[in-house]
Amino acid sequence: MDDGDETETAQARKRGRLKKAVAKTAPKIAEQLGGPLAGAAVAAIARAIFGKEAADEDQIADALEKATPEQLVALRRAEQEFMIAIRKAALEAARIDAGDRASARDRQAKMKDWTPSALGALIIGGFFLTLAAMVARKLPAGAETELSIMLGALATMTAAVVNYFFGSSVGSREKTMLLTGVRRPEDQ
Repeated sequence: MDDGDETETAQARKRGRLKKAVAKTAPKIAEQLGGPLAGAAVAAIARAIFGKEAADEDQIADALEKATPEQLVALRRAEQEFMIAIRKAALEAARIDAGDRASARDRQAKMKDWTPSALGALIIGGFFLTLAAMVARKLPAGAETELSIMLGALATMTAAVVNYFFGSSVGSREKTMLLTGVRRPEDQ
């Protein structure tokens, strides 16, 4: 095992210890310790416990093992603030996506551009033709993988076309839930 592997193993051990210590009090922020927001989660925990962002994960885990009730309350508050920040970021991303689609639709209408409609029809037609070919005919040996990949790509593009022309009910539903404070069942 080289030095890089040993460093990664030590980091994973530290992160696991911290995650276990945080999970008791703030399970939602503990979930983030295993993903792309781990650094931000560690900073939020350190800020709640020590009042500063710069702290070693072992120091934080040690402090949490003998945390005062005030520190635990601060950690719960930090978890709530962290989750609000994540939701605000998701809402902002949805707002940007919606603005991008609206801008593209507006451009198409103002310029009387038929290109997006033609491309959309081509993509949707290609999706259904590929699907029909895969269902109606026996596929040549070895071609199943390539056709499945093509069908998956066309399905993704078809969803984007439908989203472009008819909007996204998923994004709208998420935005409504964020604005009203209603939580999804999986978030509870």
